[in-house]
Parts: sequence; structure tokens; C-alpha cells
Amino acid sequence: MNLSTESENNKKGVAYIIAASICWSFGGVLIRFIPWSAMSIIGLRAAFSALLFLLWRRSFKVDFTFGNIITALGVSGTTFLFVFANQLTTAAAAIVLQFTAPVFIIVMFFVFYKKKPRRGEIIAVIITLMGMTMFFADELGDTGMLGNILAVISGFSFAGVYVGNKRPDTTPEHAIFLAFLINTVIGVPFAIFDVTADLVAWGAVIFLGIVQVGLAYIFFSIGIKKTPALLACLISTIEPILNPTWVFLAGAFALLPETEIPGTFALIGSVVIVCTVVGFNYWQSKNPE
Repeated sequence: MNLSTESENNKKGVAYIIAASICWSFGGVLIRFIPWSAMSIIGLRAAFSALLFLLWRRSFKVDFTFGNIITALGVSGTTFLFVFANQLTTAAAAIVLQFTAPVFIIVMFFVFYKKKPRRGEIIAVIITLMGMTMFFADELGDTGMLGNILAVISGFSFAGVYVGNKRPDTTPEHAIFLAFLINTVIGVPFAIFDVTADLVAWGAVIFLGIVQVGLAYIFFSIGIKKTPALLACLISTIEPILNPTWVFLAGAFALLPETEIPGTFALIGSVVIVCTVVGFNYWQSKNPE
């Protein structure tokens, strides 16, 4: 493959990851419109996502390789933890803390592939941890603390999605479809006893399944093949910017009962984390390995 072809593939990969990030960003606001339990939301959303993926792939086939299984568990864990975190803390905290994933990607590559982090990577890790600390400082003594913890854990599982997809025995389409099936089997039984005839809630959960997760992961499964893991994750910082923005706008236009505004330290922590990963992306482009 010549350099021009490789560059063109990278550009296409970036475009798909951006499209996936925009779709993902609607999660925080749509979950606010659904009065059902987190398990019901997870199960029903996954069912609609699996249906879309099935229509797109036109196949039920899943290769149960080690790479596909661990990547599927990463996707499943991320979606589970994110929904619970959204119900226990602010949308801004849930999504920005999830985007500590670049830190975990660096650690995973070091542990599993013996790839030592460079000085710039270490600096990015330290500053990101400082941003996380600000978030926790803002929520001390508040019920949002558990949601913040779950969001950080979701960052770990989200990193596993990126790293797992780079294994030679991983096929992104198979791994993601398997994750949707896992979440459907676990979550749908809760929905049987939980859902109501709420048209707004049903509209929100269908949109979550078809667009926010299903379409997003179709874009992601294409883009991740053409984009390095850490770069793809950093590009996805579009999501933590848009996610709380939709929630704020929904509250401002009285679509939600109250406008959700993060605390001062949470806002500072958000800026620190997002600026760090964007700055690291720029540094990496100027200092390729």
C-alpha cells in the first residue's frame, strides 16, 4: 500500500469514527426521557441494535475467537456501565470520565504488548488523572460518586474495545454483534416487568438502539479498521463535548424537568480532560513513532 492510499484510508477511518461519536453523543439526553430501569433500557436498546446489525450484515454468524469474545465483553461492559452511570450522576460526568479510556489504552498496550509509553503519553496520563480528581472533588459526599466510579470503570472497558479490535483474531462486526446479543439476553427479561405504554420512552429507546448504538457501531466497525486505536479514541472526544450539550439544551427548552449544569470543579475537570486528549492527538501527529 502506497502512502497516498494509506493516507486516504486514514481519512475515511477518521470520518467514520467522527460519525460514530456524533451518534453516541445522544445517549445522555435520551436516557433522561426513559423512566424505566437501567437493565430494561440496556436490554431493549441492544435488541434494536442487534436487529439493525443483522439487517446490515445479513448474517447471524459469529466467530467465537478469543479476540471477538473479549472485545464483545468490552462493548457489553461499556454500554452497561454507561447507562447506570447516567442514572447515578450527571451526563457530563458520565461521558467525560468514560473518556479516561486513552489512559487505559496506553496501560493495556504496555501490559499486553510491551509497548513502553513515551514521555508525551505519560504527561497526558498524569494530566488526565488530575482532571478525574477534580470531578471526584466536586462530587464528594454526593450520591453522584457511585455514578462517577462506574463511569471510570466504563472508561476501562471502553479502552478494551479499542485494544481488542486491534487483535488479529478480532472481526469488529462479529464482536459487536455478539455484544448486542449478550446485552439483549441479560436485559430484556427485566423489561418484561418494567416497561409501560409510554410513547416518549419507547421513541427514545428505539432511537437509542437504532441510531445511538446500532448505527454508531456500524460506523465504528468500519472506521476502527482504518484508524489506530489511540487515535480513534482521541477523535471520539467529540462525544463528551456534545453529550452534555444535548442534555443542557433539552433542559433549557423545557424538554426535561430541569437544566443539568455540572459543578465548578466538574467543569474544570471536563476542560482539563478534553483539552489533554485533543492536545495529545496533536502532539502525536507531530511526533509519530
